Amino acid sequence: MNWTYLIPIAVGVSGILQGGFNRNMSDNLGLSHALLLGNILVLLYSVFLLIGVFKFPEALPEMFRLKAPLSEFKWWYIIPSICGFIIITGIPLGISKIGAVKVTVLIVVAQMVTSILWDLFVEKLPVNAMKTLGLFFSLIAVACTLYS
Repeated sequence: MNWTYLIPIAVGVSGILQGGFNRNMSDNLGLSHALLLGNILVLLYSVFLLIGVFKFPEALPEMFRLKAPLSEFKWWYIIPSICGFIIITGIPLGISKIGAVKVTVLIVVAQMVTSILWDLFVEKLPVNAMKTLGLFFSLIAVACTLYS
């Protein structure tokens, strides 16, 4: 088995756990305070990772290593952080309004549509019958979940 497949599984599980716990924390702290606390901790984890990359560069994949100075900043570098903010704010809010299952099914379909478009226009990968069929069945899952 290719262990790399565990990464998206861990991301999927973490997305729901994070959203659920942030939703529960928001009952006690308020969502803005819960997100601030969580993101301060993410900043700390990122600093520790960066220190690890500098101290032990061979221990992590090449992707983690510094390749260009931050002075070469491009405007579109802000897009991932905006997306992250939407994710960490939207999931707990969505869970509180419509529940975790509906939020998850809608996220999966939105991710499938976006990933098909990304593959097509950015990665230049063709849309094939299996991708289309998968999207079709995910839309059925949305319908079943939303109208149940």
